Amino acid sequence: MNTNSRFSRWLALALCSALWLPAAPSHAGKLYKWFDDTGQVRYGDRIPPQFAKKKSQTLNGQGIVVETKSAAKTPQQIAEEARLAEQKAEQERIQREIARKDRILLDTFTNEDEMVMTRDGKIDAIEAVIRVTNGRNEKNRARLASLKLQAANLERSGKPVPKKLLKEILEVRGQIRFNTDYVANRKVEQQRIREKFEADIKRFRELKMIADADKASASK
Repeated sequence: MNTNSRFSRWLALALCSALWLPAAPSHAGKLYKWFDDTGQVRYGDRIPPQFAKKKSQTLNGQGIVVETKSAAKTPQQIAEEARLAEQKAEQERIQREIARKDRILLDTFTNEDEMVMTRDGKIDAIEAVIRVTNGRNEKNRARLASLKLQAANLERSGKPVPKKLLKEILEVRGQIRFNTDYVANRKVEQQRIREKFEADIKRFRELKMIADADKASASK
């Protein structure tokens, strides 16, 4: 019979005997129960240092569990808990942001027609800027053609092209490139506005349906 079995038998006999004895003070005869590396239950008046981080229980003199100590968490468990906590915090942040945008949407518009008018107004305003910019580029292209013709005539006549003329050609080309990029960016902005309002209108309908359903339920 091994030591653990003898101790378990002794503990059982002691518990039976305790039924016929007066209650012992709560601080007397504390025992500890823990599991070793093989999963076997162990008892003793102290926990060996090598098992101090494992799950254990404290028993009083009557063999009643008075305290349970959980096993120390592994680095992997700690890292996983931190990841889950971070994930939960991010989900809560997203939900708060959605609720904030919903409030702004309902506070800003009362119906879909207002949203469509606002969307079209923003797009038309950008379209007006695009038309002005394209008009400037048409003038720049005409100016560039004139400057290049001057330079070509000078070259054909055997005369050097002045640095001032070459500089002006470069500047006009730069303006054309800048305006072309500006128009392209404004068109991208228009598309983003369309997509945003499409999503906002869809969400507005959902919120209105929820509000109507809540009113219907409240009236019953």
